[in-house]
Amino acid sequence: MTTDRPNVLFVCIDALRSDFALGDYGSEKPFFDFFEREGTAFDTMIAAASSTTPCVSSYMTGSYPPDHGVLSLRDFTLDDDVTTLAEVFDAAGYETNAHVTGPITADTGLDAGFDSYEYRTRDETVYTDWFDEFRADVADASDPWFEYLHLWEAHVHRDLPPDATDDEIEYDASVRGVAEKLERLLEAIDLSNTIVAVTGDHGESIHDGTLRHKAAVIGLNQVPIPLTGKRSRHVRNDVEESLRARGIELEDFYNSLRRFSGVEFPNAFHRVGHSYHVYDFLTRVPFALAGPGVPAGRSVDDQVRQVDIFLTLLSAAGLEWPSEVSGQDLLDGRIDHRPAYLRGVGSEQERGRWLDGVRYDGWKFVKGRDRNIRQLFDLEADPDELHNVVDDHPDVVARLEAMVDDHVARERDRGEEGISEDAEQRMTNRLEELGYL
Repeated sequence: MTTDRPNVLFVCIDALRSDFALGDYGSEKPFFDFFEREGTAFDTMIAAASSTTPCVSSYMTGSYPPDHGVLSLRDFTLDDDVTTLAEVFDAAGYETNAHVTGPITADTGLDAGFDSYEYRTRDETVYTDWFDEFRADVADASDPWFEYLHLWEAHVHRDLPPDATDDEIEYDASVRGVAEKLERLLEAIDLSNTIVAVTGDHGESIHDGTLRHKAAVIGLNQVPIPLTGKRSRHVRNDVEESLRARGIELEDFYNSLRRFSGVEFPNAFHRVGHSYHVYDFLTRVPFALAGPGVPAGRSVDDQVRQVDIFLTLLSAAGLEWPSEVSGQDLLDGRIDHRPAYLRGVGSEQERGRWLDGVRYDGWKFVKGRDRNIRQLFDLEADPDELHNVVDDHPDVVARLEAMVDDHVARERDRGEEGISEDAEQRMTNRLEELGYL
């Protein structure tokens, strides 16, 4: 098919923090410098959640979980009435392909619109023959094409490049290794006729390289308890559940320990991973794109939202889009400051344990559903979110809480029309393999 429409390569590096990609932390990564030089980079994109499936569904549909139906890792199937990015590209005559891993199996419905949806196993990484074959396939693809690539190497249980050293923070080494492989991928693509975009689905609490943090993570999570078959995390969870039943939450206490972490970048004191909360280090991700028609040398630090990716990629490709979306086109010259909704849901099936929040107007408000958590952070005065000022600003809390409540109220309970038992079991098996359960 002959067309002047550009190809589109859309890459998600799972668990990619903005401050380690476009920020000041970690090693130099020329791959991200390419976007800041040749394209447009957004360093404050706010994810819809701190776990993979709701986030991927949000940027693939331009809508939030209450609207697309993927509420958590266990409520994982897209509603039938939403339109995916791949469906729009497919309708425009693009060859559409996806290479994915993690929890975004075809059971999620995210395969809609893709001519091929290749799910690879955990051991097929950018350091194996799979990536060389993928690189060759992209180079030989027929124009115009839309390719989605989801990479897992920076996720917990990280895959490191062969030249990683003990002096590097493990997470930073994993991101550096992936970025170097993606540089090679760009060499195989006609960049004069291809829009390349990269993002993260959510952020990550990481091993920060200090002995203090290592001791805290091991002590509070991994120490075997004699004669019980349990580890310290099980005991900690039992204590937390007992206190929670009496209306006592320890999140502010754990958060206060972050002040003594001994590192410059924000991070959890006692955890490694994501999904348990919506702090910025768990939900602030990069988004960058370059290619024909994309403004070059533009760096944007305004708050934008994951749901904005949908319209932005379609706009860059010159395509029209459905009207029922929550996002905005980030390339039209004006960026409206809009509420960014967030959720911490993880693999929990009990909705009462979820956290919901909104990041807006210089504030972040977070509340539990059936949990006694209410937090407010002044992001200008306290960008690391160390001080809960919920009792000091009742008017701000009332305004933001109403926004959160209205957002959550849009959720639909699909009941018997939900996920099949077979799909549920397949996802349970997948989450166990990935270490979520």
